[in-house]
Amino acid sequence: MSAYILIMEIWKIVLIAASALAFVLLILIFTAVFAYNTAFNRRYDKNKLLKYFTAEDFNLIKSEISLGCLNGAVYSKAGVQNNGKIIVFVHGMGPGHCAYITEIAYFCNLGYTVAAVDSLGCGDSFGKKIKGMYEGVISAVDTIDFIQKRYPQNKIYLVGHSWGGYCALCAASQRKIDKVIAISAPTTPTKTLMQGAKPFIGGFLASILKPFWWLANLCIFGIKGNSNAAKCASELNIPVLLVHGDCDKIVNSSNAVINKASGKHISKLIAKGKAHNPYNTLEAEATLCELSSALARVRKMTEDEKNAYFSNFDFSAATVEDEDIMFKISEFLND
Repeated sequence: MSAYILIMEIWKIVLIAASALAFVLLILIFTAVFAYNTAFNRRYDKNKLLKYFTAEDFNLIKSEISLGCLNGAVYSKAGVQNNGKIIVFVHGMGPGHCAYITEIAYFCNLGYTVAAVDSLGCGDSFGKKIKGMYEGVISAVDTIDFIQKRYPQNKIYLVGHSWGGYCALCAASQRKIDKVIAISAPTTPTKTLMQGAKPFIGGFLASILKPFWWLANLCIFGIKGNSNAAKCASELNIPVLLVHGDCDKIVNSSNAVINKASGKHISKLIAKGKAHNPYNTLEAEATLCELSSALARVRKMTEDEKNAYFSNFDFSAATVEDEDIMFKISEFLND
């Protein structure tokens, strides 16, 4: 075989390999973009099948606030003496703070004023999509700035659940506040995406896609887009309480801030037997799990089946708080 023919054969192999690699790369990019868009390129609004409790249900005083494209409210309890402290409540992934009125009411009953603003693309706020996990940090920082201007003499505490826990810890690293409570908080956007994608594309492929998601966060939000909440928590110089259920499958142990953050300023509360909503009782979490299962199969239900199930569902039972966990949270705030 002549040298020329040999070189041509080698070039064919190289071109075939390069084409195959390019094809695989395109498939990976498409899958990464699809997964990212599925999570973040959408709005999160109230589900019409569900009941959301309101300020009136708990005899709360509600004052609506607007921060440009962000909307929310400041809550307090009628007839309860205000203790002069503000809680900025940061909601998890979903339709906004309307899903946490029971917890907001708990703090108001203790004399706290609670400010809760829906993140971009959620609930009462504007925006066609939530863009990404770090967008919640931006919304939390904007809320803190607003509250500090309105209540310049008051202590400000951050309380967040899930995505909100991540946002609260990251926001606390950028603004001066007094305490932070992060419940069921994940560490990074890429690990959270990887965990969420695993059931659909498998762990191996989800791991391969992590660099693509990291680059997406970098392009959209800059270097802060990949902020590590565990690192933020460890570097804070204020009291931090981390709460997590030891049976949480939504934010598992490998992605939980509570297992990654350290420091003398950090207190940790492991809720035994609890899943992703450790502030609820075991019975309430089981009821919430039943509701989630029903929502997962709702497309297979007829209109009559949907009406029958959701109209008779006990939504109060799904939000019963664990008195012990909530008391320990309040102790941390009052200390």
